[in-house]
Amino acid sequence: MTSVAGLTAARRPREVVAAAGRWLGDTLAPYGFRWVPSSLRLQRTVDGLAHQVHVQPSKHNRTGTLVKVGTMLNVRDPALRDWRRAHPERVMRDDDFVCGHLLGYASGRANGYLYGDADDGDIDLTESAEREWHLEAFVAMFRNAVLPWFGEANEPELVVASRAGDYTNYPVALVEWLASRSRHDLIAAYVQRYLTHNGGAEQLYREGDASRCDNLLGY
Repeated sequence: MTSVAGLTAARRPREVVAAAGRWLGDTLAPYGFRWVPSSLRLQRTVDGLAHQVHVQPSKHNRTGTLVKVGTMLNVRDPALRDWRRAHPERVMRDDDFVCGHLLGYASGRANGYLYGDADDGDIDLTESAEREWHLEAFVAMFRNAVLPWFGEANEPELVVASRAGDYTNYPVALVEWLASRSRHDLIAAYVQRYLTHNGGAEQLYREGDASRCDNLLGY
């Protein structure tokens, strides 16, 4: 069964999400992405970094009533995991996570940096006749906005002044990645930028993360 036929024929939410994932994997294959059904994500590797799009089914999905998914962006670096495990006294985690946030926050680029809202990364798959149309709209947005997001997130010099850096859900991980790449020259400016763009984070930073970030400045 082709991905298009499977997309239209699927009924149960789990089947619909799987069919949509296969459709996206086929459509985005020219950009290096493949569908990983066991973890409901699209993934590719660029310069040793994993670019991931996680597909998250709504808890409200019901057969014949609602089928909707959200999407999350991640960048991961296996070399960062090794570096963290070699320096446990200087890090907050021991995995390969670099940065990530809801895809919707990277969705709307026009005239420079104008972005969408969190729910702009959601895809409504409820009506079988409209599924392909909604996925095509998602792919158009993906090409125009998300691919550039990954391009910025892949480079230390770019990520520190990017949407990926500003909105990542765990900025200390990005600081650790910069240190692992010996880009200590970028850490102080990134930390200041993040705190400027996220005023509520400053107190948490001073209470918990400041000393670790400061230690990494000279590592």
